[in-house]
Amino acid sequence: MEVMEAVKSRRSTRSFEPSKLPPEFIQDIESAILNSPSGSNAQESHFVIVQDERQLRLIKRFAPGLSGDPAAVVVFCSNATESINRGGVDTAEVLRFVNLGIAAAYVLLSAHSNGVGNCPVRSFHRQSIKRILRLPEDVEPELLISLGYTSTPPRSKTSKQAVEVISHDQYGN
Repeated sequence: MEVMEAVKSRRSTRSFEPSKLPPEFIQDIESAILNSPSGSNAQESHFVIVQDERQLRLIKRFAPGLSGDPAAVVVFCSNATESINRGGVDTAEVLRFVNLGIAAAYVLLSAHSNGVGNCPVRSFHRQSIKRILRLPEDVEPELLISLGYTSTPPRSKTSKQAVEVISHDQYGN
């Protein structure tokens, strides 16, 4: 799939078929993560790819925003200590979240281009997810992305007009 086609056609999926994802797909997700840019090349983030059914059930108990029964969930984690050590104050305060956002976009588009539905989720109980995944003290879950084959088509997208959200050269132009 062409990149712009993937950008224009990706939608959040909230219902999934009860199918496993092939190992090749998981390798593509790993590659998307490893090849996403990282400001200052800090590479301070950590990602947990969860496919175990028991772990998925536990995560769902503490993630009200996680709809359906995904075949996998990628947990995007920040690391405050690594952020300061590898990128300094700017990375610790802001850039680590930008880096996670960039990696999330890569994962969303990679999944979609492989025919796998996905949905970013921010509604979850952080401490419970942290405990379930046995994350170290300074590693925090920040975002979940559900993955699986779509069982029902996602809603169509509605967007504002370009003039409402895009300016050229200065605000309002």
